[in-house]
Order: sequence, then C-alpha cells, then structure tokens
Amino acid sequence: MNALDLTAITLTRSPNPTRTRRVCLPEAVAWFADEEHSDRPRCVSTVLLRTGTALCARLPHDKRQNLKRFVPDLVGTAGDGYDEERSRLAMDWLVRVYLPTWLRVVGRLELAAASLAEHTPVYSVADAAEAMAGPRTAVRKALYALYGSERWQWYRPQRTELTLDISRRLSANAGDAAVAGTMAIAREFLPECGKLRLAVEQALLLAVCAAGTAVPDTERAADPVETVFRETEEIVEDAVVDLFERMIEVRPAENAGWLAADPAEAARSVRES
Repeated sequence: MNALDLTAITLTRSPNPTRTRRVCLPEAVAWFADEEHSDRPRCVSTVLLRTGTALCARLPHDKRQNLKRFVPDLVGTAGDGYDEERSRLAMDWLVRVYLPTWLRVVGRLELAAASLAEHTPVYSVADAAEAMAGPRTAVRKALYALYGSERWQWYRPQRTELTLDISRRLSANAGDAAVAGTMAIAREFLPECGKLRLAVEQALLLAVCAAGTAVPDTERAADPVETVFRETEEIVEDAVVDLFERMIEVRPAENAGWLAADPAEAARSVRES
C-alpha cells in the first residue's frame, strides 16, 4: 500500500488525466492505497474527500504540498461512521474560527468576533444559529451606519462591483473548503451557512470602505479588496488545514477554543453532545 514515495510527488490544484509524479490530493491517496488512478478513491470518507479536494484546489502551491502528510491517514476512512461528526466539526470551525477571523478586519466588530471565538463548541445547527445571532446584528448595525455616512457616497456606485470582488475572493480562499466539509449536515445547516457567508461579505465591505479616504486617491482605490484580504487570507488558510487534520482524526477543539485536545476523549464528547 505504501509503495508511493510521497516526497517524490507534487500536488496539483486539479485532477490529472494520467498518473505521473504530478497528482492532486485524492489521486495521491488512490495511488498510496493501490487503487486505479482516480480523483475519487473508494477508500476515503466522502466528507474528507470533498474537503480535501477543495483544499487542494484553493491553497497556494507551497501550502498545498504540506497536504501530502495526510495521505496515509485518509486511507480507510470511507464508511468509518464519523462523517456526521466531521461535518459538525466543520460547522463549529466556520462559526468559531472562520467568521470571527473575518469580522476582526473591522475594528468595531472585535467584541462580536470575540463572542464567537470564545464560545463553547457548537455541534448543533440551533447552537450555531444562536451563537451567530448577536454578531450578525452587530454587522448589520455597522453596515447601516456606513450607509448613512458621507464616505458611502463615494463607494455607493461601486457597491455591486466591490461585492462581486469580495465574493469571488472568498470563494477562492481555502477557508471555503470547510463549507464542503459540512455536507453530511448540509440540508439543515445550509440556511445558517448562507447567513454566515453574508455576514462575512458585509464585514469585508465595511473594511474595504474604511480602508481609503472619503475620496480615495487612484493608487489606493486600484484594488481595495486586495488590501483588506492580504493578511487575513493566510490566517484562514493555516486554520483550515488544522481543521482538516482534526476532521481526519475526529478531534474537536476544547471548549476554550481550537486548541489541542486528547483525540479519543474529544471524539467521545462529540458523539455524546
């Protein structure tokens, strides 16, 4: 099974027609497991396959290569009975890591972000909705304040373009892979996931509009989305790789946050919650 030398391959963003030293993550797993060349190896959990495929497609080259360390542990996860727990871990991460990380790009939303980051784990959709209610209200209030400001008069004609740029940039970021990770509970979580995404987009619109002056000069207005995204994108990338590792091991974060926990005891707490 382990005849493949993982150090000798390069992980690519997308699937490849034939097996060479350049393969995407699922193809590497199929090769390691001695399956035929495929980007849908039979030995991998559906939830992990969807998440890993999205991660491989969205991470930058160097960080994508670090996913090779997960190949051996992905083998044999199909049908192990943990996919719903994995999806609930992804939901918890979206609420307590992804959302507050993006809210922090707006200084006045720091308390809203902290209320999520310090929240106890959310393993039900009802808990997720309750945890997000206050922060979502804070985002809306901040947005209404922006709409009533003089600054908005300059940005208002660009709203559609800015919103589309923000949405495209979010969809290309590796953090979006966590949404794929919620597939086992998608039917119940999808409405709340949509609200979460909207709150992030609204916060980023606030940040973009705050990044310039009331009448931005040409240079600063050239790519305001890039200015706002640059540092936070890398934080989210690293955090979602940590999530992927925890999903493979079925290892949630401790109550105090996404910190190391004993895998066996943590897995039991998820099943009992």
